[in-house]
Amino acid sequence: MLGIEAHRGTMSSVDATDETRVKKSIMNSSIEDKRLHWSRLHRFKTTHRLYIYLMGSLAILQIIAIAFFSKGFLLTRNVLENVSTESHYEPKFSKCVILVIDALRFDFTIPVDTDYVSYDANFHNNFDVFHPNEDSQSSLLLKFIADPPTTTLQRLKGLTTGSLPTFIDAGSNFDGSVIEEDNLILQMFRNNKTVYFAGDDTWDALFSPFLSPSSRPFESLNVWDLDTVDNGVMSFFDEHLLSENSNTNGWDVLIGHMLGIDHVGHKYGPGHFTMREKQLQANAFIKRICDKIDEETLFIVMGDHGMDHTGNHGGDSKAELEAALWLYSKKPKMWKHMTSSNYNTSDLGEEYRQVNQIDLVPTLSLLLGLPIPFNNLGWPIDEVATTTDELKAYNNITLNQIRDYKEVSKVITDSTKDERLQELWSKSLLDISVGSEYQKYFLESCKDLWARFDYWSIATGIALLTASLLLLIIVTKLIPSIVIGQMVSEFVPSITIMSLVSNVCFNGIFHVLHQPVFLENWIWCTLFATAIGIIVGCFITIFDRYNVAWISRKFVEDLSDYWSRIAALFITLHALLFTSNSFTIWEDKIVSFFLATLGMLTLYEFMFLPKRRLTTALLTAAMGEKKPSPLGKAHLASEAESSPFGKFARIVGGYHSIVLVVCTRLSSMITICREEQGEYCTPTFTTANNYSYWCLTLCLVVVAFLPSCLRGYYNVCSSYQAAAPIWIGQFLRYVLLTNFCYWTICALENTIPGWSWDAKILKLTISRIVAGFSLIAANVGWMMGPLCVKLNIHNTDVKSQQATILGYANVYGAQFFLLVINFFMCIMLFNKPLAQISLFLMCNQLLSILEIFDLLKLKDNLIGPVTMGLLAYQQFFATGHQATIPAVQWDVGFVLTERIKFPFTHLGIVMNTFGPHIIVALSVALLTLWKQPPTVLKPQTLLARIVSNCGMLLIYNTVLCLSSFVWVTHFRRHLMVWKIFCPRFMFAGLSLIVIQVVITLVTIAFASGRLIRQINNLFWN
Repeated sequence: MLGIEAHRGTMSSVDATDETRVKKSIMNSSIEDKRLHWSRLHRFKTTHRLYIYLMGSLAILQIIAIAFFSKGFLLTRNVLENVSTESHYEPKFSKCVILVIDALRFDFTIPVDTDYVSYDANFHNNFDVFHPNEDSQSSLLLKFIADPPTTTLQRLKGLTTGSLPTFIDAGSNFDGSVIEEDNLILQMFRNNKTVYFAGDDTWDALFSPFLSPSSRPFESLNVWDLDTVDNGVMSFFDEHLLSENSNTNGWDVLIGHMLGIDHVGHKYGPGHFTMREKQLQANAFIKRICDKIDEETLFIVMGDHGMDHTGNHGGDSKAELEAALWLYSKKPKMWKHMTSSNYNTSDLGEEYRQVNQIDLVPTLSLLLGLPIPFNNLGWPIDEVATTTDELKAYNNITLNQIRDYKEVSKVITDSTKDERLQELWSKSLLDISVGSEYQKYFLESCKDLWARFDYWSIATGIALLTASLLLLIIVTKLIPSIVIGQMVSEFVPSITIMSLVSNVCFNGIFHVLHQPVFLENWIWCTLFATAIGIIVGCFITIFDRYNVAWISRKFVEDLSDYWSRIAALFITLHALLFTSNSFTIWEDKIVSFFLATLGMLTLYEFMFLPKRRLTTALLTAAMGEKKPSPLGKAHLASEAESSPFGKFARIVGGYHSIVLVVCTRLSSMITICREEQGEYCTPTFTTANNYSYWCLTLCLVVVAFLPSCLRGYYNVCSSYQAAAPIWIGQFLRYVLLTNFCYWTICALENTIPGWSWDAKILKLTISRIVAGFSLIAANVGWMMGPLCVKLNIHNTDVKSQQATILGYANVYGAQFFLLVINFFMCIMLFNKPLAQISLFLMCNQLLSILEIFDLLKLKDNLIGPVTMGLLAYQQFFATGHQATIPAVQWDVGFVLTERIKFPFTHLGIVMNTFGPHIIVALSVALLTLWKQPPTVLKPQTLLARIVSNCGMLLIYNTVLCLSSFVWVTHFRRHLMVWKIFCPRFMFAGLSLIVIQVVITLVTIAFASGRLIRQINNLFWN
């Protein structure tokens, strides 16, 4: 007989003459048992494959739903192919030099009082070339207002077409394609002007057919590289303009796009000493150009957008939208300045005159004698007209162009707006000054109506996601896991057949009748048909056994216990956050409060309700599969009846509850603030803090302390055996130390002025070793390595020996957590020092959650996966993220490579942004596996319970995603839709996809199946 102590992981009283005989005795290797084992293993493999197919089908359904909703909500505007062909005005300049300084925020360019509260010498008063002087009549400085999204590719489109790029274009900032509509560069090309370009390679992606072959684009998105692009631009200008032997006759338009200031902002933030160096460098360069050009050359310096206080951009905060525009000419009295009150630089230029970025398009076209691009919505800048007649002529030309565009595009369909525009047009024919009112009203109308939402696609996406939510609830929670294990063989053929039938029917109808129209092409038709096939196939199998009334009753029953209701309450409250922009912007604090509240509820359960009977989960866990247990029936019955906690269990449970609350509170102090949070939030996740000595010291403490913490959790159940010391004591410790060295080098580069040592190769070597080891070598080792158990033979007598299996009680959980450690090591590499401290706290939160729900016997309750989901979102915010575009840490994409290279750049960004979600998607299986002895549950039952908990985590995230879909649609005309609600729905969709992929392919397909087979091959009955 085998005696097992569940919490100490021991096995004793086995007579043997040697270790081999002991092992054979433990394995009980009779021929009949072997045959039974292999039969059960075969059934398990079959069931496992079917589960993968079923969960994969549901994942595909949800991805299709997200794709349809995104297609309907994130529309690109309709682009007209018309090209303007006539120029109605003589040019004032024959040549033009354009210098784009990326992220040239307006307050960088004006004089700022050193006593001003926001003054910072690192980025103020370094561009004295723009400051008022005796040469001011030759120059004109204006505040240059960008239209969101403030990403470079979209700004370049607006600066050259005069139109309004849509929000979805922000997603293509990594992958620009040639602009198909009329634009300034195209007009230059069509009017025989040779355009030389150097700098940001986005220009080459957008305008390559129209640029001279002599142009020199440079890689643009490596924000770690501060100098290559700028030096390349200056060298190019030296060759073609600035040097004594330069050939200025080869070009008509010379364009440069410098990135140093933008990259300093991304890498360090604006308040870093490197910002001053880059600004002074650009200032000196501009002065050289001013000295070299002649009277026939127009010189323009502009920023494409600004930057926020963290140095990022992409949103629509004031600091991100306010760039600078500077026009310079050596011709006398070239600009007709307004009164000095319009150029008031006090209070960081709060009242300074501003123009829209699209206004540059008609202005530059008129100055160079080019046709105004057909899709332009901008208006000429008043100061460029030196006389009243000239201003009227400029306005009249632009007004006619905008009128032509309106008539051809037919973008205005509202009769009231059309009548108002017609009225303004009639007035402008009598008084051209009214033309600007016509342009402003038409521009605002386009902003309101440009993106016509595809409501059919939106409704389809919401409907499909709702259907997927119902299927997840029914399949993973309502139908008992044992029954699902039997039904899975029915789901798979039903889904396959119905998907094929659906595709044949829908594609046939679409190709013959071209209906439904909103599907557009065969690809969308196939996706829609596949989704319908999956839904119908699942429901046919379900309703073959159950009806709606039974499902409804079961749903109510499952919410009848205390902890399930708490879980449902948290899900509901989290989903309701998206009903208000005020709640959405404070989601980081609310989620932390939810998790801390749950910790307090469990503390109350352990400390103040020791006599309270536990939920039905106790009986479920104790009964197992109604099979004889090694513990014996008497012991089992006593466990079922002893619902009050013992004193030791209460102390341990209270300790873990306190750890959960304290770690949640500490990690929530690490935050990056949204612009909307204003003065009520103080950011702590800053460049200065990340690379400070105290932060690096804490990271070094993590290197020493984290393995010790994990060892403590393993020692509780005697699982620190065999593989555990190798993974925790060696692999984890040395990887963390190597990772610490990497970020220490980064910190030295960021904090030491004049750092000249090029550590690029060393950093790339370190990062690639860590990533390769943690993602490949460690996982291969996990697949082939030993379990966290040890057979200990005690020689108490010559004829009698006792054997103890250390780690037996937690063999599943201890081994599975080693896989979590593998991914954790990789995620640590792609997170900055403060985020690494937060991830250390996450490890303690995660293990405490596992211990709490093991003590409460809530392994199969809804509350476990919901708590895991809350942990993922709480840590998302605590690792320096917000659900906004500017908060994405693009710079970590270059940890493994110098240039954008798939999949390494994308791997870094995904691991950084969704690291906590990936860890939780893996760890949710531990709710079932933690402290689960190998002989209590059959393999199929164990797998079914893992799938059930994974399904609950998916349900939680699907509810959040569905809520964000519904409310962003409701608020589609809300002032804050593109700033708050749209980024949140995009994050909800992406996080659901990431969790689905990890759960389906890693947690279920790879890890759980392999681990269960491996352990059952050893401990088979």
